Amino acid sequence: MLTLRNARLFIACADSGTLTAAAGVLNVSQPAATKSLAQLEGALGGTLFERSGRRLTLTALGEALLPRARALVQQARDLEAEARRWRSGDDGLIRLGAGPAVAFSLLPDAVKRFYGSGSAARLTVRSGAAGELIERLRRGELDLVVADRGDDEADPGLATRALPDQSLAAAVRPGHPALASAPLEDFRIATATPPERLRQFPLAWQAGAPGIVCDDYGVLARACAVSDHILIAPAPVMARILAEHALVPLSGEVSALVVRPALIWRADAPASAAREALCACFDGV
Repeated sequence: MLTLRNARLFIACADSGTLTAAAGVLNVSQPAATKSLAQLEGALGGTLFERSGRRLTLTALGEALLPRARALVQQARDLEAEARRWRSGDDGLIRLGAGPAVAFSLLPDAVKRFYGSGSAARLTVRSGAAGELIERLRRGELDLVVADRGDDEADPGLATRALPDQSLAAAVRPGHPALASAPLEDFRIATATPPERLRQFPLAWQAGAPGIVCDDYGVLARACAVSDHILIAPAPVMARILAEHALVPLSGEVSALVVRPALIWRADAPASAAREALCACFDGV
């Protein structure tokens, strides 16, 4: 018989690679774990793991069923979370992931709108690279991600709502040699854009590998204010940087790369009025 308990055991065995470690993760005895795994394999009518000593390796059947087991356990967590929200009378906590450009340019105004509307929901924010945030979203560690989706194909497991595309802009410190017509290719760049995306959409001038890559545009702006690096940032980010830091914009097209921010959540996540209200705040910025 398939139960949440043995679905969790299946996942723990796949993640840890041994029955002993899986039993420790679930705080059950090894004999009990062995019995539960045997019951699960019997119920499913096939072997989920190849045994090599103590090591467990997924069979083809195990590989096929593991994503469904993960989804089943995640849905149980979602059900419990939704019940807690109903008992408390509100949406409780929203765990938000914000990409570097969003964290610097859109997030402050969206949060201002969100709490200005009278929302009582608590908000925690994690900033980082879009790919890392989306993986945390898939694992159920975040409720909403606002970040650049890049050129990824649509993922049926995720729901998205596009925000306006953003072109790239460049800026340097006052007195930078480039302002006196020095070739731009003589200088390294500072950016939060993943280097592999810049290789796919090269800059308008010949440039080597980035000199500084950082997920915090405030750090990048301060670094460029005291060095000869050229700052590369989405246009809305650059507008805020120029208003807050003593940098000078460079004219002309920077790259054909377009930053495509989007609101992203799990397609099977429970409905949340607070999440929808926060999305509306980002739409309105």
